[in-house]
Amino acid sequence: MKKCILYSALLLLLISCQDIAKVTSPENLIERDKMENIIYDIALVNAARGFNVQQLKRNNVSPDTYVFEKHSIDSLQYAQSTVYYASDSENYKTMYQNVQKRVDALHQKLQAEEAVFQKQKDSIRTAEVKARRKRDSIRKAKGDTLNAPKVRRQRSSLSSSAEI
Repeated sequence: MKKCILYSALLLLLISCQDIAKVTSPENLIERDKMENIIYDIALVNAARGFNVQQLKRNNVSPDTYVFEKHSIDSLQYAQSTVYYASDSENYKTMYQNVQKRVDALHQKLQAEEAVFQKQKDSIRTAEVKARRKRDSIRKAKGDTLNAPKVRRQRSSLSSSAEI
């Protein structure tokens, strides 16, 4: 008897969950492409926030406000659009995958630029080391030529005095 009640309750629960109301489109819905751009900008701002919070505070930058002002939207419009797009999970997942691709592309571009910068930095450092070595070898050579005649003069004066 207990199993029958349990199965009946479970069946009623499943049946009652089938009538999920579809989320209606808000009046000021953000276009899909613009929404992807907003999500991308929020991802970048969150990365910047995690990287250097103090610099954002020093420059008096509020990351969320910055994104909303950039795209001329308000937080309510963003929240309503997010709820609407999130109601279609496949569409929302595709949006986030597109954003992820853009973030990955930016990451690869920045890594390539960093590699070029590092290569330039290394070549400058190598050139400085070569120039320093050349200066040192020139100083050493000048020092040897200045010392060498004195040694010869002293030897020649010794040999002259020995001959006398």
